[in-house]
Amino acid sequence: MNTPTAFKDRLASELSAMATTTAPAPVAAAPVRRLRVPLMAAGVATAAAAAAVILPSVSGSGASPAYAVTEEDDGSVIVDLNRPEGLPGLQKQLKELGIRAVAQQGDKDCAAGYPGGWALAEAVLTYPSDPGKVRIYPDRLPSRIAQGSRPTDHVATADGNKKRIDDVQRPAPTLLLVADFEKNGTVRTLTDWVVSEVPSCSLPGRHEG
Repeated sequence: MNTPTAFKDRLASELSAMATTTAPAPVAAAPVRRLRVPLMAAGVATAAAAAAVILPSVSGSGASPAYAVTEEDDGSVIVDLNRPEGLPGLQKQLKELGIRAVAQQGDKDCAAGYPGGWALAEAVLTYPSDPGKVRIYPDRLPSRIAQGSRPTDHVATADGNKKRIDDVQRPAPTLLLVADFEKNGTVRTLTDWVVSEVPSCSLPGRHEG
């Protein structure tokens, strides 16, 4: 009777030991699975932080553009100049709209003085409260500059005939926009002229008298 009892006790002890030895395996694997969740969350948080830094630099600081050109329903074109670096782009866009125009920065030391032209108030409207803004009516700009209205003002043509000077085909006039800027880069004045020839430089503003 003692032998079977001892055998059962030893068998029970061995089975208990085997159960104790194999049980920790799944317990050890559990922390590995739990660690993956915080690692993934940390990765998402890092990407979100990076996006928060990158997006403001992509959208810009919110400063106004150097220039803007807007076509209106009535055919007019609004020019809004804010900084000197906008002059080349402004000129290019006006030409793309079919407006023969040149935009240049005024030079207070220009020996040529003011442009040899005139302003057309009905063709180019200015905004006193916004010195960098003008409204241009392209259809009101002259297609040519008439020169010589007296009958004696004639020129000889290739066939030996004579024509009045203002009947001779001449280059189309150009709308000249001369911008003057403050020391901080903001626009002080934006003056319009209609010229037969574009000067290399111009005094800013308008001459008095």
